[in-house]
Amino acid sequence: EEIWPLVDRFIRQAQDAGLSQVRIMTGKGSGKVREETLRALRFGKFPHRPEPLKHGKVNDGVWIVSI
Repeated sequence: EEIWPLVDRFIRQAQDAGLSQVRIMTGKGSGKVREETLRALRFGKFPHRPEPLKHGKVNDGVWIVSI
């Protein structure tokens, strides 16, 4: 299944619920889901960043999306 419709629906539902940000967990694996998710976020012009961790590191398997 294509990722874009899933990401778009998830974010639209979060907007309708009045949320200002969401977390999308793509995991690390082969990177295919992460790559397609990031493409969908860029296409939808949703600001996003990897989840920050301690000591200045980031978790690139989890994305914080501002809506």
